[in-house]
Amino acid sequence: MKRLSVVQLLNCKTFLLSSVLQIGDSREINARSNVLAVQRQYELFYGNEGEVTFPVFTKSIPTLDVPTSVQTYRLHESPVISVRSIYLIAASTASVVHIGSTSTIKGETRIKHIRQLAESTALPETSIQITKDG
Repeated sequence: MKRLSVVQLLNCKTFLLSSVLQIGDSREINARSNVLAVQRQYELFYGNEGEVTFPVFTKSIPTLDVPTSVQTYRLHESPVISVRSIYLIAASTASVVHIGSTSTIKGETRIKHIRQLAESTALPETSIQITKDG
């Protein structure tokens, strides 16, 4: 039995990077994102940085073997999924906010984070001289 999804108030500030907001039924949701984040101590950009393929983006992810026959019993006392209010600050990087029914949700996020710091420079030598007044 499919049910109706009713949301009276939804207050969302930010949805980013392949995030999904689904109100109502769906058959399948696929949310994927690949992120290359380069953080440098000084602003510097080489034009071809995003063209390198890192292994984190190409390795296969192992899957779990789920038994094909799962016996379930559901009792829906109401034909309506009713939500009064949702306050959501943010959803990011292939996240799913779903009010309703679905068969399959697949989510995958791969992040390669690179931090590049400048070489530390030697601090100048300082001398402190303490004198006692006469």
